This record gives sequence, structure tokens and C-alpha cells, in this order.
Amino acid sequence: MKNKWTLGLFFLIIAVSVSLRFWRLGAVPISPDWDEVALGYNAYSVLQTGKDEYGTRLPLTLRSYDDYKPPLYMYLTIPSIAVFGLSTWATRLPSALMGVLAVIGVFFLVGELFHSPKLSLISSLLLAISPWHIQFSRIAFEANLGVTLNIWALYFFFRGFRENKYLLASAFVFGLSLYAYHSERLFVPLLVAILLILFWKELQKAKKYLCFSIIVGLIVILPLVTLFFDKNTLTRLRGTSSLADKTGLLMRSVEKMQYDLERGDTIGAFFENRRLVFMKTLADGYLSFYSLRWLFISGDNNRHHAPDFGLLYLWELPVLCIGILTLPKKGRMGKFLILWGVISPIAASPTTELPHAIRTLVVLPLPQILVALGIVRIALYAKKLVRGAYAFLAKLCVLVALFVVSANIFLYLHMYFFHLNSEYSEYWQYGYKEAVEIVKNCQSSYDKIVVSTSLEQPHMFFLFFLAYDPKTYLAEGGTASGGFAEVRNRFGKYEFRRITWEKEEHTGRVLYVGPPNEVTTPNVASIRYLNGKEAIRIGT
Repeated sequence: MKNKWTLGLFFLIIAVSVSLRFWRLGAVPISPDWDEVALGYNAYSVLQTGKDEYGTRLPLTLRSYDDYKPPLYMYLTIPSIAVFGLSTWATRLPSALMGVLAVIGVFFLVGELFHSPKLSLISSLLLAISPWHIQFSRIAFEANLGVTLNIWALYFFFRGFRENKYLLASAFVFGLSLYAYHSERLFVPLLVAILLILFWKELQKAKKYLCFSIIVGLIVILPLVTLFFDKNTLTRLRGTSSLADKTGLLMRSVEKMQYDLERGDTIGAFFENRRLVFMKTLADGYLSFYSLRWLFISGDNNRHHAPDFGLLYLWELPVLCIGILTLPKKGRMGKFLILWGVISPIAASPTTELPHAIRTLVVLPLPQILVALGIVRIALYAKKLVRGAYAFLAKLCVLVALFVVSANIFLYLHMYFFHLNSEYSEYWQYGYKEAVEIVKNCQSSYDKIVVSTSLEQPHMFFLFFLAYDPKTYLAEGGTASGGFAEVRNRFGKYEFRRITWEKEEHTGRVLYVGPPNEVTTPNVASIRYLNGKEAIRIGT
């Protein structure tokens, strides 16, 4: 009977996860952002031509906006675009599927960790309704793919203790995750090192499979070796590093050191040494991950959370603390979970814009597992109280707690599905699709269409929403310059550059698309965000 209940609840959780990830998938968030359209169009281009937007055949890395994205998500998008066509929904479909697979994977992973169906069900349910996980399961972000691969790789690893052949699958999936997202390339080797150290005794009993697993993993990651020595792949690191020259960190350190030396303050000058400054910057970045305000209240970039919500439910905070306190009693599994939390922020710590929900997504589903441990601990204690002398008061407290938890969850879902678009349309680059539709309907009346690069990667939005033929695009030269120097891109009648209204041609044969400060006479159309603020003007 217990098995039937477990199976029934498991399928119910899967149904919940599917509903929360597929309902209005193409409409919430209201618009794809620039990374989504880049992944979608490059998948469309590879499907049609075998090459990406720059003409690279079957790329191992996507140059894209000069951020050199890992390519796995793009390749997984090819089948959905082949079946459903180039659209926001088709581009987001692999992420939604991976989100559901992550929920399923957590059930089996926790089962291997603690052999408790109750913990498995609670952990998978918490991930199914997690604000952090829902946010990135409904958009085409590569980091979400990495989370799912990590979960299944861990499941196969621990399952391998019972059936050694699963170690081969674990090695394969861990290797595959390095093609998913940049953070994975540091996080996964650290995670594997922890697993080898903590569970070496078990692995020694499967030496043959361990050796074969190492070979499998090395074969999978072998194509990446050349990328690690390619100077172009360092562009991403330079573009996001908090230690890069562009941040001015080193210059400020030198200026402060000189000032201290001029005043004879040798101690102050010592602490302004660039090595100490770099260490402090890294420490600040690492510790920012543990900001309770960021995790539970505010979040970071508005594209990374629902309005008025953080990444985790507020009610989870005290339960999470209780879950953490249970870890010392969980033996090596407890140590493993602790170390998982310790290494999760490392890949993000030297980057800018911290704390950052995407770069630290590798921590999932650890918070949900810890909260599940806390819930089980609280439930055992509550069960004793309910049967004690203060049963009525205990039952009342339980009901109040359930009401608070339910209210918090339903409020989040309401804010996400019914407020996110209206409040955050500006941050989701709303208006590009509408602009493309307007221009598409009247483009035959103009000799040239100039789109301002102030609109942020407009060439990719126009390629995506026009479903511009990749063969034609590549024949015309493809993408000429990426995000760090987007000044030379063009195709067909379309030219992408800054607009200086006073110096432009106003013969009526050139159509201009840009922000209000560049297109001062919107005599064709004006597009507004859902909050009423003007987004894009179209004029001649």
C-alpha cells in the first residue's frame, strides 16, 4: 500500500512540475531575451545549413555576442524547432523538459542518498514548485540544462554503488555537463573530486568500472581540450570577470597604495596590495551568495525572479536552517551535501553583477533537499506535540503553518503568471516582436531599414522573428560582429547601427527603428511596454 501511495504521489508531483513549466510557456515571460533568440536562431541555422550565424560548422562553442556560449542547449533545440518551427515556445521547450526531468531525477537521487521515500517525495515536490527552478525552467538558459545533468549524474554515481555499470553513465553525463554552461566547467571537476574523496572505499570495490568510467569521461570531454587553449574562449572570462582591467579594480588599488605611501602609511599600503585586493574581491563575491535578502526577498536581475519575490520561499528560511542542523547526523551523505553548498558559489565568485542567480544555479536542488530534511524533522516533533498535553494548541500551530506556506506558494504563482509580464516587460525586451511584425508588413515600401543597436542585439531579434533564411544570411556574410562590437551587422534591407536623427536620410524611402531618444518622429508606429513606458519608435 505504501508503494502505491508513493507512486501515486510521485506521478502527481510530475503532473505539477509539467503544469508549472509548460502552461503559457511561450507567453510567460512575455518575450524571449537576447540569449534565447541567439540559441533559437543558431539552432535554426545549424538545422538548415549545418553552420551557426558566423558560418562555423557544427560549432563546439557558440560565439554569439562574443560570450562564447557552450553549445549543448542549442543542439537540443534543433529537434523542437524542426518539429514546431522557429518560435519562442519551441526554443524554450528543451528547458521545460529538462526542468521536469530534474524533478524526476531529484526523487531518485534522494532515494539513493537517504533511502527514504518520504524525503524523496518532499524534495522533488519542493523542486517542482521552487521559484528559482521554475524561473529558469521556463526560459532557454543553458544553466538549467546543467542542473538537470548534475542531478542525473549524481544519481547514476550513487546507484553505481549497487550496480557498478551505472558509474559509466555517471561519467558520461558529468562529461556532457561541461558542454552545458560555463559554471559547470569548474563546478563539476570540484564535485567529482569531492565524490572521489568521500566515497573512495565504495569505488575501490568497482575498480574495473571506475577505470572504464574515467576513460568514458575523458573521451566525452576530449573535444573541449582545444577550446581551453583557444584565446577566443577567454573572451567570456574577460567580459564577466570582476578582476579584469575594465572594472578599474587594479587602478583603484594602485591609486590608494600611492596615496598611503605618500602619507607614510605603510600598513595601509600593504593592505592595498593588488593580491590582497583580489583576494578580498573574490571573498566578497563568494560570500554574496549567502545573502539572505538576495535568496529570500529581492533576487538580483529582474529577469531572474518574479516581482516581490526572491529565489526561495520566505517560509523555507527557518526550515532550511533546521535541515542544515541535521546534516552532522547524516554521516558522509551529510558531509557531501555540506561540501556541495561550499563549492557552489566558487565559479561565480570572480565575476561581476554578484550575487547572480544563473551562475550559482548549480546549487540546485541542494536547498530543496535541506528544506525536505527540515520538514521531516519538524513533522516528527509536531507529531509528538499533537499527541501530547497541548494537542489543540499544537494542531492550531500546524494549521497556521500550513496556511502560511500555502499562501506564500500561491502568492508566488500569482505574481509569476499574472504580474511578471505587466511589471517586468521592460526587462524582458518586450516590443521587438511587435516591431518586427510592423516592419515586416510595410518593408516593401522602403529601400532600406535601419535598426538602432541601442535596442540591444536587434539583429538577432530580427533574424529570429523574421525566421530569416540562414542560407541567405550566410551567403550575405552572416554575423559580422558580436556583442562587444556590434556595428557592422546587416542582411537584406536591414542595417544595424546607431541612429543620429539629424544626420539621417528623411526621403521617405528609409525606415528607422530605435528607442525614443534616437527616433524623434515616430510617424509609423510607437510601441510601449506593458507598464505604459515607450519602448520603440518606428519612423521615417
